[in-house]
Amino acid sequence: MKIPTWPPRDWRAFLALAFSIGGAAVLTGLLGWTIRILERGAQMEAIANISYALLGIIGAVLLSLGLAINRRSIKFSKEGFEASGGDDAPMA
Repeated sequence: MKIPTWPPRDWRAFLALAFSIGGAAVLTGLLGWTIRILERGAQMEAIANISYALLGIIGAVLLSLGLAINRRSIKFSKEGFEASGGDDAPMA
């Protein structure tokens, strides 16, 4: 089997995709296991809190994947929010 000769950007995109699929499987399993345990005690508030926390983690992962795959810069300041970069950004 021959390893493809991709540029570094394509390798980053491939690794980000592979790890995001693996991470999604782990988070789904964790959520299902946690809900199953808490369901026995009818602790619905705890289930909701864990679900919201996992949604926050998934959102952070998706944002970091977007930053890893594309050349982007995000800045927050008192003046507001600024995002730059993308496919048209000059390569280093």
